[in-house]
Amino acid sequence: MSSTFFFRKLYFLPIVAGAVWFGFRGALTSAVFAIGFYALYLLFDWPRFHVERMNQIGEMASFLVIAGVGGALVELERRTKARGEAMRRNAERDRIATTVASLSETLGARDPATRDHSRRVAELASGFARFLDLSQEEIRDLYLAGILHDICKIGIRDDVLLKPSALNPEELKKVMEHPRIAEKILAPVGFSTVISYVGVHHENWDGSGYPEGLYGEAIPLPGRILAIADTYDTLRYNRPYHQGLAQNGRIMEIMWGMAGIKLDGEVLKRFWEFMDRTYPLEKS
Repeated sequence: MSSTFFFRKLYFLPIVAGAVWFGFRGALTSAVFAIGFYALYLLFDWPRFHVERMNQIGEMASFLVIAGVGGALVELERRTKARGEAMRRNAERDRIATTVASLSETLGARDPATRDHSRRVAELASGFARFLDLSQEEIRDLYLAGILHDICKIGIRDDVLLKPSALNPEELKKVMEHPRIAEKILAPVGFSTVISYVGVHHENWDGSGYPEGLYGEAIPLPGRILAIADTYDTLRYNRPYHQGLAQNGRIMEIMWGMAGIKLDGEVLKRFWEFMDRTYPLEKS
C-alpha cells in the first residue's frame, strides 16, 4: 500500500516541473498527461470499493488543482520579475538620457556649432543604421555615440577648437587625442559600447587613422557608419575652418574620393542609397 501511495505521488513531479519550466500552460499540459497515464494505470488496478474509487478520482482532480495553483504562482512570479526588469530598464534609459543631455549642453555652452553638429550626426547615423536593419540596441547606441563623439572637445582649448586656419603639428596632435579624451570622460558613466563606437570614429579604412590605426573590417561597423555620418555633416555644414557645401552632388564626389582610404566603400554605397531614399530632393 505504501509503495502504491508513493507511486501515485510521483505523478506530481512532472506537473511541478512543467510549471517551473513552462508556466501555467506547461503545468496544465503536464497534468493532462499525468491524468492519462494514471487512468491507464487504473485500468489494470481498478479499486473494488466505491470509496477507494472516489479517492482515485480525487487524486486525478488534484493534479489539475496543483497545476492551476503552481502554474499561476509561477506566472505571477515571472510577471513580477518582468515588471521589475522593465522598471530597471526605464530607470537606466532615464539615467542615460539625463547624462547625455547634460554632456551635450555642457559642450554646447562652449561650442554651439559642435553641439548642433553632434545632434545632426546622431540623427543621420541612427537613421542609416535603421536603414541597414541593425538591432534596436545598436541604433540606440549609435545615436548616443553621435551625440557624444565630440564630447572630448570640452578639454580642448578654444584657440585650437575654434581656429579658422590650418592647425600646426602640435595642435593637430592635441586634436588627434580627442577619441581617448572622450573615452576618459565617458568611462565613469558606464557607456561601454558607446565608448567603443566613439573611440574608432577616426579610424580609416586603409589603416591610416587614429588612435589605434585599425584597418578594414577590424573597425566595427557602427564605427564605420559614424565616420561616414560625421564626414558628411562636416562637409555639408559650415565649420570654423571651412564653408559648407550646399549640394549633395559635390559632397558625394568628395566622399567617393575617400572610399577605400578613409571610408568603407561598400558601406558608403549603401549610405548614398539611404540618402537618395530619405532626401531625394537634395541630389543636385
